[in-house]
Amino acid sequence: MKKILFLVNFIALLLTFLTSCGSSASDNPAGKDIIRIVIEDNDHLSLSENCYETAYNRDLNITLTPKEGYKVTGCDYENYSLSRESSSYSLTLKNVKYQTVVTVYTSSYDLCIAYDLNAPASVKDISFSEYPDNSHININTCRYDSSFEIPGFTLTAWNTSKNSDGISISLGSRADKEIITSQTLYGQWAKWTDTSLFKYQTEGSLVTITGFEGQVKELVIPSVIDGYPVERIAEGAFKNLSAKKVVIPACVKIIENGAFSNCSLEEVILFDSLEKISDYSFKDCSSIKTLRINAANEPVYCGSYYATFPDKMDYLKSLSDEYPGSKKLVLFSGSSTRFGYDSELLEKELPGYKVSNMGVFAYTNALPQLDLILNYMNPGDILLDSPEFDASKRQFCTTNKFDDKFFNLIEENYSLIEELNLRDYTGVFSAFGEFLSNRHGIQTKSYDLSPSDYDENFNPISEKSYNSQGDYCLYRPNAWDDAPVFDLPVDYTVSAFPKEYIDALNSEALKFTDKGIKFLFTYAPRNESAISSESTKEKRHELDDYFKNSLDFPVISDIEDSLFKGRYLFETDNHLSTEGARIRTAQIIKDLMPYIEN
Repeated sequence: MKKILFLVNFIALLLTFLTSCGSSASDNPAGKDIIRIVIEDNDHLSLSENCYETAYNRDLNITLTPKEGYKVTGCDYENYSLSRESSSYSLTLKNVKYQTVVTVYTSSYDLCIAYDLNAPASVKDISFSEYPDNSHININTCRYDSSFEIPGFTLTAWNTSKNSDGISISLGSRADKEIITSQTLYGQWAKWTDTSLFKYQTEGSLVTITGFEGQVKELVIPSVIDGYPVERIAEGAFKNLSAKKVVIPACVKIIENGAFSNCSLEEVILFDSLEKISDYSFKDCSSIKTLRINAANEPVYCGSYYATFPDKMDYLKSLSDEYPGSKKLVLFSGSSTRFGYDSELLEKELPGYKVSNMGVFAYTNALPQLDLILNYMNPGDILLDSPEFDASKRQFCTTNKFDDKFFNLIEENYSLIEELNLRDYTGVFSAFGEFLSNRHGIQTKSYDLSPSDYDENFNPISEKSYNSQGDYCLYRPNAWDDAPVFDLPVDYTVSAFPKEYIDALNSEALKFTDKGIKFLFTYAPRNESAISSESTKEKRHELDDYFKNSLDFPVISDIEDSLFKGRYLFETDNHLSTEGARIRTAQIIKDLMPYIEN
């Protein structure tokens, strides 16, 4: 019976070739000019058509939309790529040369998140579900959508309680997988401040708010005034505002310089659909402590190395719960740390410790990253810092100023910034504005993408590129020779590290040691041929002594052990090959032993 059914299906598909796709290949004199591909019927796909044509030896791009609750996992074509784009998938068949029937594989999602918009009583309620991939430890919630607009109210968060007194989660941010898949998430709303209190101008079909005449504790800027969307907040509109909290809706695109000057604000809630914002928008608002960012736009950095930071934070947070009897060894720096350790070897040789590799990107300020990491470390844990000298100003925490790259790191989980006290930093809103501007033109992606499914250059791979500890573990061969990759020699001299660098790193380390955490210093790996001519062996020894005498915490390694033959580097002058990482890890284990608790 199965053979008969197979034969019937095959004949049906063959007839599809001859009828649905127009003329057959035999009608084409060239024989190779047009190649026809049929997508086999699949009950879990919504296909507008199932027959496609392409030129001989060209790629064929097909958009596939699975039905609710299902995902596309692959196909039986020999050479293809598959990427997710919001609710659909882009399937590319490579170098198509022959007519064939392609079977697309689908499967049901492992996870389901139920939402209840929990709209005000006067509006009909809306419930819906999302089906995220099980690709992260914690899961992203639903982003803002214009269909969530309700007159008189702004959706500000999801909440585990219908009464908004449970766990509040910013739109699009991550939450514990077990919590959000076992209960409904409810919309959390803020009622608009009386529109009669606002001064405004209408230009075409858009509103600019120019002033406010009222005294409120919480200012909720309306999305619509007199039937027109609010797009801009003008200079001086909320000067000297006494409110402690402001909610800025998703329709606002521009917050002009001085819009909130000299205000008493402590909390700001806004959306990443903004187009212009800077520190000058909140000039002299020194009381702002909390920033909540709701995701309205699709992310662009998912799957890249930037997106490893939220994953690594999730793993770090999970260690205390999953391994309550173990201490943590947290490795920190930039990409040299991502490429520079074998954490599985560390855990094998240091069985009382669970390792978390928090290295991502050296060219963003280390200060807010370390402050976030500190929140999830306990007495007896170890922070092993290895600042990269080619980004020493950022790596030594010499400034409290934010930069746009920090927002690249947290784009997949904006709620991380809610854990920071913004009074400890400067440049937050300007950095956010630059981040928003830089995202324009970059292809949007899905939260479901995992960096471990891509190599460093965002090429899809079949094996995982990151292990659970956060190492970049994809095999990296040694280089052919010892020559530096880039002509960017780095200074290993005392003069390159003025006292302000030392003081800044000592100050940051004190936050850890005050909490009973061991803060240790080692050197980042570097191609020995990629240092400056002034960095002689004598100068390097002077620098080593300088650090050991000036830093208020142990320097556990010898500076010479950090300089490697170029053959042990991979594609840059500070990313170790697989063999180089093993060599370095073995040395680090020896260096750590005097500081390890039995």
